[in-house]
Amino acid sequence: MANVSRVNGFRPVKHLNGSPYNGQANIYEVPAGEAIPVFIGDLVKLSANAGTAGYPVCMSVSTATTAIAGNAAVAIVGCVVGVFNNKVDVDGNMTTGSVSLDIPIYRPASTKQFVLVADAPDLIFEAQADASVALADVGMNADVNSAAQAAGGGTGASYQGVSTTAPSTTATRPLQIVGISKKVDNESASAYNKVLVRINTHQYGAAGLAGL
Repeated sequence: MANVSRVNGFRPVKHLNGSPYNGQANIYEVPAGEAIPVFIGDLVKLSANAGTAGYPVCMSVSTATTAIAGNAAVAIVGCVVGVFNNKVDVDGNMTTGSVSLDIPIYRPASTKQFVLVADAPDLIFEAQADASVALADVGMNADVNSAAQAAGGGTGASYQGVSTTAPSTTATRPLQIVGISKKVDNESASAYNKVLVRINTHQYGAAGLAGL
């Protein structure tokens, strides 16, 4: 059965040593000065904008229309796994107004909000390919791909995935393909297959490595 294209970003699944991902994450602030929305599943990088609460400041690696340009070096800090309600601060205190259940579960554009980021350098993530990642591509480096980072109907789902454009050994590419997902509903040789990747150019890790 063919795979269904259902892009929903990156999901941490385990560490390089095989131990499972158990939900560890750190608080980051996305400042109002960042105009690109941030979704659960988005890869993020550090922002040059000033923070307001003493937490690291981050932004999406995506631009308004795509993600990282081909082979561009970017230091990725991790993947967003949660978004704080913008009516509550990171200490659990009310800010303004009352909590509403219709508040978006993503960080809207140009809005100060806090997010949870899985930022361990050794994490392995599952993500959908934009075409088909071949078995021969395992070990190669690749780029991030995304459709326009629009609100997406308020679903909170990321538009980021793995680009299948010419995987290579180029050390500056942000992702390394380390496997094909073994889920029973993943047709490994078909378009839109789910793949496993590590961040090759991690902010807190070693410099990018050449693929194999």
